[in-house]
Amino acid sequence: MRLIFLSCLLAAIATTACCEDPTPDGTAAATAAMAAFRVPDGLTVELFAAEPGLRNPIALCLDDVGRVYIAEDHRFLEGTPENRSHSFMLEDDLQVTTLDDRRAMQEKWAHRFQNGSDWFTQTSDMVRRLEDRDGDGRADHSVVFADGFDGPLDGLGSGLIAREGKVWFTCIPHLWLLEDADEDGTAEQKTPLLTGFGVNAGFYGHDLHGLVWGVDGKLYFSVGDRGAHVETKEGTTISNPRNGAVFRCYPDGTELELLHHGLRNPQELAIDQYGNVFADDNNCDKGDHSRLVYIVPGGNSGWNMAYQHIAEPYLTGPWHAEGIWHLEHDLQPAYVVPPVGKLGAGPSGFVFSSGTSLPPRYRNHFFYCNFTGNGGVESFAVQPQGAGFTIVDQHDFCKPVMASDVDFGYDGKMYLSDYPTNPFDRDTSGGRVYTVFDKALIERPAVTQTSQLFREGFSQRTSAELLRLLFHDDMRVRLRAQFALAQRGSQSVDALADLAHNGDNQLARLHALWGLGQIARHHPQALSPALDLLADEDPEVRAQVARVCGDARYQASAAAIAALLAGSSDRVRFFAALALGDLQFAQAAPAIVTMLRDNDGRDRQLMHAGVVALERMAARDIVQQHAQDASPAVRMAMLLAQRRWRDPRIVQFLQDAELKIVTEAARAIHDLPITSGCEPLAELAPRYLRASGDDVVPLMRRIIAANLQLGNRGNAEAVVEIATSPTLPQVVRREAIAALADWQGGTKLDRVTGFWRPIAARDGAMVREVVQTNAATLLAAAPAELQVDVTTLLTTLKVDTDDAVFADWVVDSARAPNVRIAALRLLSSRQFSGLPQLLETLLTAEQAELRSEARDQLAKLDEPRAAELFTELLESKQAEVSEQQRALAALAQMTSPRATQTLDAWAVRLAEQSVPAALQLDVLEAVTTAPNQLRSQAVRKFESTADPGDPLSAFRAAMYGGNAQRGREIFVSHGTAQCIRCHSVHGQGGTAGPDLSSIASPERNLPRRHLLESIVVPNAQIAKGFGTVTLVLDDGQVVAGTLQDSAEENILTLVTATNETLHIEQDRIEDQSATRSTMPEMSKVLTPREIRDLVEYLSTLKVR
Repeated sequence: MRLIFLSCLLAAIATTACCEDPTPDGTAAATAAMAAFRVPDGLTVELFAAEPGLRNPIALCLDDVGRVYIAEDHRFLEGTPENRSHSFMLEDDLQVTTLDDRRAMQEKWAHRFQNGSDWFTQTSDMVRRLEDRDGDGRADHSVVFADGFDGPLDGLGSGLIAREGKVWFTCIPHLWLLEDADEDGTAEQKTPLLTGFGVNAGFYGHDLHGLVWGVDGKLYFSVGDRGAHVETKEGTTISNPRNGAVFRCYPDGTELELLHHGLRNPQELAIDQYGNVFADDNNCDKGDHSRLVYIVPGGNSGWNMAYQHIAEPYLTGPWHAEGIWHLEHDLQPAYVVPPVGKLGAGPSGFVFSSGTSLPPRYRNHFFYCNFTGNGGVESFAVQPQGAGFTIVDQHDFCKPVMASDVDFGYDGKMYLSDYPTNPFDRDTSGGRVYTVFDKALIERPAVTQTSQLFREGFSQRTSAELLRLLFHDDMRVRLRAQFALAQRGSQSVDALADLAHNGDNQLARLHALWGLGQIARHHPQALSPALDLLADEDPEVRAQVARVCGDARYQASAAAIAALLAGSSDRVRFFAALALGDLQFAQAAPAIVTMLRDNDGRDRQLMHAGVVALERMAARDIVQQHAQDASPAVRMAMLLAQRRWRDPRIVQFLQDAELKIVTEAARAIHDLPITSGCEPLAELAPRYLRASGDDVVPLMRRIIAANLQLGNRGNAEAVVEIATSPTLPQVVRREAIAALADWQGGTKLDRVTGFWRPIAARDGAMVREVVQTNAATLLAAAPAELQVDVTTLLTTLKVDTDDAVFADWVVDSARAPNVRIAALRLLSSRQFSGLPQLLETLLTAEQAELRSEARDQLAKLDEPRAAELFTELLESKQAEVSEQQRALAALAQMTSPRATQTLDAWAVRLAEQSVPAALQLDVLEAVTTAPNQLRSQAVRKFESTADPGDPLSAFRAAMYGGNAQRGREIFVSHGTAQCIRCHSVHGQGGTAGPDLSSIASPERNLPRRHLLESIVVPNAQIAKGFGTVTLVLDDGQVVAGTLQDSAEENILTLVTATNETLHIEQDRIEDQSATRSTMPEMSKVLTPREIRDLVEYLSTLKVR
């Protein structure tokens, strides 16, 4: 509790002047950083609050009187675990489905955390309240509003929303209601409204968040792929482990619904003037894009946490291989609702604004925080595209700032929170809030009236006044007036119905309809006056009437809504179909099928609505009747409906003439799974043996997996035929070979999806016999690219083959070295009598990897001789570094006198600093692996020579000698380092950090030391364009901006907040603020060998 107590002390900046705060005042630093912010012309940026008034702000909101609430993170790395930095939990995390499961998992692994089980309860997240009491635009009071969020399953606290004196707070595993009835600044009542979120450990930041009010009066919120298993207040269970989702419920937590799932980390939600719900979903840090997602009932965006951990060459599994995350494309899985468009590299806070206090461009625009090194707040709008949307007018709004959340105050100002420190470096002392505004526009009557309206409240206003407020320019005013009218129940029906019919203001009419929909929850007949609006000339009105009638389950509307399915507006048909599903109006099922036929797969949103309608109508007979429909689009829709029911009859689509339909059926059968379809899926193998082209790959992967799961002789023989097919893509044939290698069982993860699907250990005799019978065919059919795979398979299964064939491969200089090595290892595993002669041949081979492999194999047969060879090699001036590195690793495993003598000698050289740079790390690892007194002393002496003033000195052994190929694998696939999340190489990767495609180009002339420095001390030099700096010049002038490349020596170039480019002579600079990188120090997540390999890979990036 010590940290919580300190945090309370930090909060009281208005009342504890006698106490010295341990957190430095960040006002000066924040002001300096603010000077570099670039915002649209005419806007002003001001500092509202800085540390120590707040720390680590993840989310913010404002209440009706303008107070700012901050969700402060204190459990990052200090109480909330994740399966990335705590990878020992991963296998368990792929299995858990409830909070009890996660609690058991944490107890199982508690010994791996400092202080054991206490680690999980050592710190508390908290909610802080900031207040500007004197009205000068700066917070002058800070108090901890609520804390005690320190349970073993808690964190991170990531979402806030306030209304009428209440604050809703999301902190896994709960949705909380916080109330401060006595207005003393501390919430004395904390009520968990719903529990069960975050059943998985997942990744940091994939939390419970996104609180926003819907036009239906419900509270919408999101969870990342830490998933959920929630017992609702009505007694039902919503289970959704390992993927993100959007939920909605009433403000008291009742009637919880899962709206849309298959998301990765939908950090926040925003709802536009027409009630459309959008999420900013984050990418998986493996070269994909973050996405704007239109949240629709029953929607599935296709993500599962298991994809995160599938490595190359099948990186992220179906997510990449099948283009799940892409914008709509022809080969995309049909069950997926495609995203609207691409967002930045790290979307965080997200808000919609009517734009009443901003320039006209921002009327009805979205704003989101791109939480990256060169990020900030960006803006865009959407425009309709069929039943969906497309992004328009996407541009920067306020940069550069590490903005974690953004909201609009009722005073017309944008409030954005800045998380300026790096939590991965355990630097959690910073936190700022800025405001952005137009000084003139915030004085407009519409804006000042908004502030006054919220301060005074809405519930006490007359109905006539509330009706007038439905015409207000600010959606927030309209929405609150609507809620107040709806709260009055049936007495508001006539007035709202009259406005819905007779108003000439579209948005006012829509709010009247939404109000009627709220009232209909308790008074269903409230919607009766709106039924004739289903024929309104405004298609948006027709769509919204259908929507509210469906939400209210107003059965009297069903027939009229069904008539809308034949209309010309895709948006109207979309909402009509969803409403008919909600109404379970099965009589409309034929009309739904007709709509799907007319759509012909053109509009994916409309197809989705039709499928959801059929599912919710339980129109199983109609769906089955159309399973053989002449229209492929109809058949696909029927398949998707059966997928949602997990209907075993879905196997019928495996016989469809359309490859896309067969593939979609295979996805449903294998991925969900529908176990009764496993055998029919496996039996498809012969039909596609002569297929070709990439479009067959997803299907073939699942056919192979089904055969592997069944595991019988016939299944093994089918997979052998796939492996030897001359037409199937190599990736399919390689997968078939790998599946045969796994046939003996004991595997844990599904080869297609990465899901936890263990296969029990099997007797390997059968598969060995099958492969034995077909060994000659496998070898003869294997192109050069698959020869290693086949050879490794034969080695794994201990298949008896003609050793002479592989002996010939070993000495065949025309074959690739890796093929020859695989053949050598096979012969070694079989104790081939001619192995010594082969090794003698390879000891003089042209390729270093062959010579190294020969020495390693010789060490198993004749250690003394091998030790002599290793010793000679280490002294040779002609030997390649890779050979010497393998020699040192081999010596560490040997016990012969010569091996001991040689390794001791190299330990002495290490102490004397006479080991070549490329071998220093290898000597260190070797003498550490096989220690003795002399070697331990040598290591201590070497380490003592590190220059304490040079942070790179401790890593000097990792500067040279790396393996570029392994370095690339680390760059792309390392689960914790995630280099590709922020950096791009030749078009693959993120944009949060600099493009590294030519980092080692001759033109840049960067020394290798710089490459190492960028990994282990990222703050030492910030890449141009990714760091802000404040300069004090010799004439007293202060300038701030973003550093850029300069063509001239001794000239510093920066771009100011007004986009002016300045070229400043270095000798004019009296003082310069430190720039800071958002990249964590990789030395904390990578081993020295991994760092060395990454340096080597970076050194190869010379051409853009």
